[in-house]
Amino acid sequence: MVRPMTGEFQSADFIVVGAGIAGASAAYELARAGAYVIIAEMEEQPGYHTTGRSAATFVNSYGNDVIRGLNALSLPFFEAPPDGFGEHPLLSERGTMYIAGTDELEALDQFLAEPPNAGLLTRLTPDQALAMSPALNPEIVAGAAFEEAARDIDVNALLMGYLRGFQAAGGKLVVGAEIKSLLRRAGKWEAETPVGILSAPIIINAAGAWGDDLAYLAGARPVGLVPKRRTALTIDPGEPIADWPLTISLDETWYFRPEAGDLLISPADETPSPPCDSQPDELDIARCIDRIQSVTRLRINRLVSKRAGLRTFVHDKTPVVGFADDVDGFFWLAGQGGYGIQTSPALARMTVALAGGGEMPDELIERGITTAAVGPMRLLTA
Repeated sequence: MVRPMTGEFQSADFIVVGAGIAGASAAYELARAGAYVIIAEMEEQPGYHTTGRSAATFVNSYGNDVIRGLNALSLPFFEAPPDGFGEHPLLSERGTMYIAGTDELEALDQFLAEPPNAGLLTRLTPDQALAMSPALNPEIVAGAAFEEAARDIDVNALLMGYLRGFQAAGGKLVVGAEIKSLLRRAGKWEAETPVGILSAPIIINAAGAWGDDLAYLAGARPVGLVPKRRTALTIDPGEPIADWPLTISLDETWYFRPEAGDLLISPADETPSPPCDSQPDELDIARCIDRIQSVTRLRINRLVSKRAGLRTFVHDKTPVVGFADDVDGFFWLAGQGGYGIQTSPALARMTVALAGGGEMPDELIERGITTAAVGPMRLLTA
């Protein structure tokens, strides 16, 4: 990491704003393609906000058609990252199980019948579900669907692999570099930060919850980003849990999964929030404990840890990727919501192609992912 002296002027081909998973992955691919890239991170460490607080599982059945296409195109990277990317595998076996109550059996049937889920999900009986996730309260389990191919993602290894590879390719990570102002002059952006001026023809907005704020600085119209707080707690369940799957309600109102020997639990909350250093709300903590105790036989007397992070969405829950139409050289890479980590390889490749002035890669078009589907023009607000 680099902290230049105040007043230093640095020039690059691209400035990527944000060193979370979106910015790190895009910068990695741009640098490997031969561009000189500077990442400007406002915090003192990369991934401080959403990425550093995420416990990601690669779930193929998550999301809309665009997300599922990005999932499919990202999977090969996770399974076989480039040589030297990291010392350990990025994925580990987990599985994901969706739990349906008595009033959700019709919805479960529809979920299993969706064409993208054919061959992906297996229907389970209540007894089978309870055998796989024995903490469940039998009274709330009327049926289940299981995705065996779902796997845990080592988020820290992924982020560090991107950043190491980015720097090895000649990129520079600058921390403590919150963008204070943006000026377009002679075909380049000049970004004023507390540690100096950064300059590049193209600025890539990977600022997460702060994405619309960055757009205001650039004079670009916002796209309606809505940060939403997600609460996660960890507890000691007092029993072996390593083989339990990610267990989630069909209506996505709670989930739990093993994490580093403890059990991570969440009410799957999505509370709108301003961009901030999000912290768990005491009411959300209480709701989480109550909800998990209502759907399991667990009794929670002590928390091992608690955290909250912001997941940022636009209204259609599809990422926003592409150049703004109202200012030159301002590229959106935002709105990944809860899918940013597992879709990062595909979104990074998309960014290299589009930010470099090219067309959407054929592999993405073949999955039905077009510039119209992800571009900011579909979302711009007055």
